[in-house]
Amino acid sequence: MTTIGSGNGWIGYTSSSIGQVRNDLDQASLQLSSGKRANSYAGLGHDVSRSLDLRSRLSTLEVYENATALANTSLGIVNNAVSSFSQSLGQIETNALSFTNPPSASGRKSTEASLRSQLDLLLSYLNTDDGSIHLFGGQKGDSQPALDSTTIIDGLPGKAGLKQYIAERQSADLGSNGLGRLTLNNTGTVVTLSQESASLPFGFTLKSISSASNQIPVSGPSGTPPTLSVTLTNQPPADSTFSITLDLPDGTTMDMTLKATSTSGENQFVIGATPADTVGNLVTALNASLTNAAKIQLSSASAVKASQDFFAGSTTNPPQRIAGPNFATATGFTPGSATDTILWYQGTDDANDPRNDRYMQIGNGLTVATGARANEKGFREALSSVALLASTALSSTDENLAVKQFNDLRDRSRAGITSAKTDIQATTISIATNQKSVKTVADDQTALKNVISIAISQVEDVPIEETAATLTSLQTRLQAMYQLTAKLSSLNLANFL
Repeated sequence: MTTIGSGNGWIGYTSSSIGQVRNDLDQASLQLSSGKRANSYAGLGHDVSRSLDLRSRLSTLEVYENATALANTSLGIVNNAVSSFSQSLGQIETNALSFTNPPSASGRKSTEASLRSQLDLLLSYLNTDDGSIHLFGGQKGDSQPALDSTTIIDGLPGKAGLKQYIAERQSADLGSNGLGRLTLNNTGTVVTLSQESASLPFGFTLKSISSASNQIPVSGPSGTPPTLSVTLTNQPPADSTFSITLDLPDGTTMDMTLKATSTSGENQFVIGATPADTVGNLVTALNASLTNAAKIQLSSASAVKASQDFFAGSTTNPPQRIAGPNFATATGFTPGSATDTILWYQGTDDANDPRNDRYMQIGNGLTVATGARANEKGFREALSSVALLASTALSSTDENLAVKQFNDLRDRSRAGITSAKTDIQATTISIATNQKSVKTVADDQTALKNVISIAISQVEDVPIEETAATLTSLQTRLQAMYQLTAKLSSLNLANFL
């Protein structure tokens, strides 16, 4: 009887073991199907704190990954817009401002129309948005930072556009006598050329005078206002020359050389019968040369300066206006405002680095600057140069003069674009540097994410091959236990004997 009782005890023990094995088998089956050690954190036991810590770090990293991707996208859009802007400038030089483009009346009209169209294209690049904000407005991203070309050039009722702004400046630079705010006089054998005022911000500025012959004594500029002189006590030799160097409003200079000859001609003065006659001829020739230079070089330089000043303006820094009318006798400026002048740029305008207008946090204590402004130096230089020939009035009565004005303006426009491209290149490098930094951070984030994911897997995942082997082993054990239980349950005294 004792032996039979022991058999019943084995049956109870085996049943309990079967339950445990079945639980283990169910858990192994679940692990094999899910690949996870447990379906809840509670099932991880002492590894739960490590799992939660790794998961938290991964979640934070994914937030920074999204920010990094957004920063890279934003910088990429800005970079593409700047690249397209630069490419368009190259096309403008090759086409609209080509030296082979005929400056006939119809050709000039076609060039003006083309430049207006190209100006709108350039402005469209500066009005680029990423679907949520305008990227070239600095901290102001809710509206387009740049106006359209028609408003910029032609203005609005009561508000001067670039065309009017240039015309007023040209009038102030030309002066009432047409000599570029210079006065020409002679007393006896001395011819003098003076500025209207030492501090006048308009017209020609006398820089220097030199003579290639000691028979044409020259001096100056000196005094207040600055004055230079040419003395013809004796008759100058034929073909002897003297040169005057003049500063222009846009920062460039020009040389005007006059030659003593026996016949009249451009930039030539006739040697008369007496020194007094020669002086009279010199005054006439110098007056003609200054008048011509004022209509061409001074007029073009004045337009360049006006265009530069206009595009340097913004809502916080409106361009100054010529104090007038009468503009031809103006002696200074008056503050401009949004009520009387078109302000082409509507975005942020301060002394801070445009890149710093917008930041994105892409890591713990790590940010990247993604800001940009449409009025950065290179952009506004380009816009002022492209708008120049589309906004400046040329002679309508003298075709020969109109051609010379067009050619001089075209040369200055091309020079402005060349300078602008250099400054735009600096902007491109700045943006590309930030973009490269973002890419480096993104690569680091990807690598760190892989490390954390592996660590999580080591804590939470189960080896599939090992789990499959365990499952097979448990199935074998369970089958053996079932067989043993069946034998024990059928055991009796007869079978035992």
